[in-house]
Parts: sequence; C-alpha cells; structure tokens
Amino acid sequence: MRPGRQEGQRVEALARGLTVLRSLVDAGRPLSATAIAREMGLHQSSVSRLLATLADTGFVRKTAAGFTPDFGVLSLASSIEQFPLIDRPRAAMQRIGEQAGGLNVSLGMLWRRQMIYFLRRLASGEMIDFWWSNYPIQVSAPGMRLLLDQPEEHALATLRTSRTRHGWYGNHDVLPATEDAVLAAARERTEHDVLVLRDWHKPGEMGAAIPIRADEPYPVALALSGPGEIADDATVRIWLHDFRREVEETLQKPPRHAHDA
Repeated sequence: MRPGRQEGQRVEALARGLTVLRSLVDAGRPLSATAIAREMGLHQSSVSRLLATLADTGFVRKTAAGFTPDFGVLSLASSIEQFPLIDRPRAAMQRIGEQAGGLNVSLGMLWRRQMIYFLRRLASGEMIDFWWSNYPIQVSAPGMRLLLDQPEEHALATLRTSRTRHGWYGNHDVLPATEDAVLAAARERTEHDVLVLRDWHKPGEMGAAIPIRADEPYPVALALSGPGEIADDATVRIWLHDFRREVEETLQKPPRHAHDA
C-alpha cells in the first residue's frame, strides 16, 4: 500500500473515532456498536474496531447496557485554562451577575452549528466554567442572535441540524414552526444589536443576547436569561450594551500570568 494512501486511511480512522466518541457524549446514555454503526452509516465491524481502540486508550468503556465515555474524556478538561474566554472575563462575569440580579449571565460561542458556553454565572451566584450545550438553537437567544449575522443558508442549515439532533421543542404558542419563520421572527425582535426572546422556551421566561468582539475564530455572544418580569426589553438592551463593554475590555487585557512573570 502506498504511503499516501496509508496516511489518508489513518486520518479517516481518526476522524471516525472522534465522531464515535462525540456520539457517545451527545447521547447521554450507553449505546451499542450496532446503534452507532447505524447512526454513522458504517459497517458494525468497523465501529467495533474504533470502539476497541477508544477503550484501549481510556476514552470509552463497555458496560452491560452498551458503550459509554470513560474517564479519559475528563482528562481533556485540563485544557480549559488555555482558553481566554474562561480565564479573562471571570471577575467581570461575577460582577455582571450581581448587577443583573435574578438573571443568569452566559458567555457562549456558536461552534460547528451548536452553542458551547465558556462561562455561565447563574442567578444563584454559582459560576460554571464550561458547559457543552445540547440546547436547541431555536430557543437559544445567543445562538439565534449569532445566526442572524451568518449567511442565511448557513443559518438555516444550522437550524435544520439542531432540529435533527434535539427536536423542535419550545413554547409553540410563540415559537415559529419552521426554520425560515424562526429567523424572520428573530430579526424582528432584534433592536440596537440586541435580540430579546420572550416566552420562546417557556411562558414567562426571557432570553436576550448581544454579539461581542473576541479574538476567536468563531462568533461569541453575551446573554441574559431568566424570569421575564425582572426587566423590560429596554432595560435588558441597556444592560447588555454596558455588560458587553466590560467583557470586551477584559478580553483585550494580557493574560493574568503575563503580569505575574
């Protein structure tokens, strides 16, 4: 076999292995090799070999119910400190959460057609460093706000992917039923760079988001969410513009360890 072909096969096997691992993480429950093969459109023997390799390296383990992520996945969390979006805005996010009393504050990124969150300050005061969200894009204020800045076909493709992964749940008395209608409704609800969604997920709940400038390859947004009666739309917009400035200032500062050197 020619070296170039061997290298191509190794790369393809690596990509498939990572896809298998991602499927297990997303599923939130054990899966059989048969179920994974069906989902990926691969032969079961190929999936079994990938699972065996992942098990040997400590990223997957087999249980009586099927295959599930192993503790090796947690070892990857040590890289969190290398992301400025987790380190630099932490103190600012804490202050913002105190000012927006009763609302959750989130700093999230639209990454490969789904939202991931680098900091999430809950109304209770708890700070979550990283949250890989399985939340549907159509009821995510930061997700929808960032989609509005994407080419329409890309935005629609992201919404279709989210529907396939997570379904189309939400408050259907308010939430539009199609991807096109969701985009159009989100545009109508965006004013002064801020998208405010009321009752889209559940009656009485509010989500709002504003894009922020960050030195990242993917778009980032700052969001507020929680009980709708805490603040009206105008107040939410003012808060988010003020909060955006504070977060952007922290992202422009050198890493803390640079001062300690």
